[in-house]
Amino acid sequence: MVDGVPVRSFRRAISLVVVRVAGIAVAAMACGCSTTFFSAPDKPVSLEAGPADYQNLVARNLATLKAQASTGSFEISPPRKTRLAQPGDWVVCVKTTIKERPAYFAVFIDDGKVLERRVAVVIDECQQQPYQPLPGS
Repeated sequence: MVDGVPVRSFRRAISLVVVRVAGIAVAAMACGCSTTFFSAPDKPVSLEAGPADYQNLVARNLATLKAQASTGSFEISPPRKTRLAQPGDWVVCVKTTIKERPAYFAVFIDDGKVLERRVAVVIDECQQQPYQPLPGS
């Protein structure tokens, strides 16, 4: 007996405290490992309409592609804000065919200029976008 408390009860109380503290520590570490990185927007959602002349900007940029490859007609998606590692402020997707195969391109716009055009990758989400014919294509 220690100070009027049986040693067994004292050990049991200590072991319960240790187990509870360990459980809390494990739960805290597990919460720290969770993330909202992939679901949270990286920029504040904007209500901007996008570049007003994006269709003309993209059409001029695609002129070189039309001359290089046997492409079909071009379709264009509405502009969307870029995210994560995409360059510029806006991304526009373009759908066409090259040698009778579907092809998707991502066109990045910033300050009224086309910064870059590339074959679309997964992060661009071009295959899921709604399209309309690109005027003059």
